[in-house]
Amino acid sequence: MGFTLRDVFLRAWNRNVSKWGTFAAADTAVADACPVPSANHTIYVQKIVFDVTTDAAQSMTFQDDAGTPVVIATIPASPGKGPQTFDFGDAGIPLTKGTNLDIATSGAGLAGRYFVTAYAQIEPGTAGIVPANL
Repeated sequence: MGFTLRDVFLRAWNRNVSKWGTFAAADTAVADACPVPSANHTIYVQKIVFDVTTDAAQSMTFQDDAGTPVVIATIPASPGKGPQTFDFGDAGIPLTKGTNLDIATSGAGLAGRYFVTAYAQIEPGTAGIVPANL
């Protein structure tokens, strides 16, 4: 089975925005953990892994930075040490168009490393950029 023109076009317009980093016990948020390339892009999160190295009685949320944030994953308070994994499949779960992925906690204390697998896509029908019939 070969690639269609649509597949080639979308592959050229999708951008890898995967990120990793360290979340220190003194941190309460990571703004723009996965920054969106432009206001015309939507980030699709495929997988989140947070490896807890310091357990604490704080919860953690992964959300977009819209006026009313859309939460896509939550780690409960006192999760225990080790990886917390959220797998949203190959297609991923979309954030609000033009928003970044943020990480927030209910307070300082929780620490570890985060790994986010995601891509950004220009939405079909974006005026002057992408044909609406994709």
